[in-house]
Amino acid sequence: MEIPVASLTKAAPTAPASTTLATVIGNATSRPELKAAVADPGYWLKDMPKQGLAAFNDNPAGYKVFRNVMDYGAKGDGSTDDTAAINRAISDGNRCAPGQCESSTVTPAIVYFPAGTYVVSTSIFPYYMTMLIGNPNALPVLKATAGFTGLGVIDGNPYQPGGAPGWTSTNIFMRQVRNLVVDLTAIPPATAATGIHWATSQATSLQNIKILMTQATNSQQQGIFIENGSGGFMADLDITGGLYGMNIGNQQFTMRNIKISRAVTGISQIWNWGWLYQGFTISDCTTAFSMVNGGSNEQNVGSVIIIDSTITNCPTFVDQVWTTTSQPPAAGQLILENVALNNVPVAVKGRSGTVLAGGTTTIAAWGQGNRYTPDGPQKWQGAFTPASRPAGLLSGNKYYVKSKPQYENQPTSAFISVRSAGARGDGNTDDTTAVQNAINSAVSSNKILFFDHGVYKVTKTIYVPPGARMVGETYSNIMAAGSTWSSKTNPVPVIQIGKAGESGSLEWSDMIVSTQGSAPGAKLIEWNLAASQGSGMWDVHTRIGGAKGTNQQVAQCPTGAVIKDECLSAYMSMHITKTGTGAYLENNWLWTADHDLDDARSTRISIYTGRGLLVESSNIWLYGTGVEHHSLYQYHFVNAKNVFAGFIQTETPYWQPVPDARGQPYPLNTALNDPNYGTSCLPGNCDALGLRILNSQSILVYGAGLYSFFNNYSTDCSKKPSEGGKADCQSQIFSIEGGSASGVLIYGLNTIGSLSMVTIDGSDKAKWSDNVNVFPDTIGLFSYKV
Repeated sequence: MEIPVASLTKAAPTAPASTTLATVIGNATSRPELKAAVADPGYWLKDMPKQGLAAFNDNPAGYKVFRNVMDYGAKGDGSTDDTAAINRAISDGNRCAPGQCESSTVTPAIVYFPAGTYVVSTSIFPYYMTMLIGNPNALPVLKATAGFTGLGVIDGNPYQPGGAPGWTSTNIFMRQVRNLVVDLTAIPPATAATGIHWATSQATSLQNIKILMTQATNSQQQGIFIENGSGGFMADLDITGGLYGMNIGNQQFTMRNIKISRAVTGISQIWNWGWLYQGFTISDCTTAFSMVNGGSNEQNVGSVIIIDSTITNCPTFVDQVWTTTSQPPAAGQLILENVALNNVPVAVKGRSGTVLAGGTTTIAAWGQGNRYTPDGPQKWQGAFTPASRPAGLLSGNKYYVKSKPQYENQPTSAFISVRSAGARGDGNTDDTTAVQNAINSAVSSNKILFFDHGVYKVTKTIYVPPGARMVGETYSNIMAAGSTWSSKTNPVPVIQIGKAGESGSLEWSDMIVSTQGSAPGAKLIEWNLAASQGSGMWDVHTRIGGAKGTNQQVAQCPTGAVIKDECLSAYMSMHITKTGTGAYLENNWLWTADHDLDDARSTRISIYTGRGLLVESSNIWLYGTGVEHHSLYQYHFVNAKNVFAGFIQTETPYWQPVPDARGQPYPLNTALNDPNYGTSCLPGNCDALGLRILNSQSILVYGAGLYSFFNNYSTDCSKKPSEGGKADCQSQIFSIEGGSASGVLIYGLNTIGSLSMVTIDGSDKAKWSDNVNVFPDTIGLFSYKV
């Protein structure tokens, strides 16, 4: 949902005393990552046969999915201006261009950069559904010229004449940038410059990127700039120099394993609703983290969570303006947990001076804002007892993390192509047998299965045994179709990961699971595997309806009060069953379409799915996940134990409450402990829960955005209080139930449009009106039986 952008005007802080012009980066001859490469090291993705097929493109046979920038005239020699060649590689094929196309699912592209130094004089524009991928074995360099013009070397959402963005920032989905160096050091320090402009939304990511900027005292450079959107996920970044390492604002984000050094301000948080920073290393900055924008009487930063991080040689860690009387009353909330300080005199600074002294120490847990334990609200600022972290979720004393596998050390011979194995991927052929045989062959031969881009239509369950490794090419799609999934009371998995009693490993990345036409019995992903640590799904999404080939677009599923059987699209997005332990999920978006992605006007549609993500097991990691527009619930933890979740994000179906969530249009299934809303929600406000926790223990949520923007497609219910909003889109949105529920801890609970923020065993515990924030309503710390 689009909201006004916070003011971007900020005074330039003073640079560290140790930073001088003599330390400016930019000598390409002395830095090996900046030298023009003479050869591109082997990398399987580059060397695989180019067989990707855009199945529903108007010209599938002629459309090129994989593009090597060298084939479009780029030199990578460190002297030739490669800007035009790179942009030709991106734009080839009548693709979805900024300012000309709102969104598209039929023009995907991987744009590959071999090793080398690519000189750029103006911005590179990744079009909709684009992956910019460099060789991870020798990171290519995008080196800006001294006279560079443009908002970012990579501009993910370029502004058009008149000031409008190229795409609606909250609707930019499915794009990635990884394995690159972005070098700004040739640009004069006093000239404003940006490495990456990234105003995007769900199912997007930046990974394994270095950004180099001048360390001059008058630097006006920023590594990453975000001013809008509904993100998102980033990981494994290394940013050096600049006025700002990051200058960022977005609704919500999960960021982890990011290093920032020698910037004036490491991170400037322009605005947000909620944000999780995990595993950050910030060093040699004047201020590591600033959240002062707007001042104490008009704060623009809603809530921030920083965990498992290290701050070194920074005079100030956090600069903020929160007080018990600052406005909005629930803005500026902050949680710090397990943060090591090395030579950081001021841990938390306020308008009147030091709030929390630093030094060389570790902050076990400290926070400020509104808390409920579980009753409240209580204004508080100070230390508190940190989360009791289950050993099964940890690596050392930090939460376990694993980056998306890129298999950079594997030869091409380690891969099997699913199309070479007989699958067509044309969206029409029944590929069930070919896909299943390819998976079985890959597992039995200890190889990795590569899904060349395509739409692989299947009519029966695809079983994925232990030991499988599967990777897609720019979101290859497995699409369920046919009578197997025709019953809304007899669910059948589309993808079945393991069977009950099986154990082992799984790696699955860069793919989509979807349905075609009516499929009310489709359980898109069922995880039964008792998995070894490190097994998981990275950038694997469910996308239900709203795209070419689904037979559920504007013409078939228009908005309206009449439920059309042909628009009953899925029983459930994902089920981690009682036997399915150890699942690691990162940057997964389980989405039922609210609008048509291939319609020029992004027209809203009415698609009906039953359930979002059901977790019934233990030792589960959810990093940067989102679940949206499911009829009964979005996240449901039932008899679960040891769950890490951060930052989770939900939206209630836009069409509710017509019909409402009381078993319509999907009947309740008591075997799955479906919520029976009964009389607990008010007539006209009975919508799907964003999060339900039933008889579960040690549920640790590091940021949650549970949003209800619509009441039967009207947004009047979710407007700001100053605009007459009453948060009455629905009556309840987060519920804890059951006598054995315990150990529930949530940092940064953000809700929109719900009268009650927290409901425990049917009793509402937190009113939205007590926790009004910049747009959502926010509780900084909520605990229940911890």
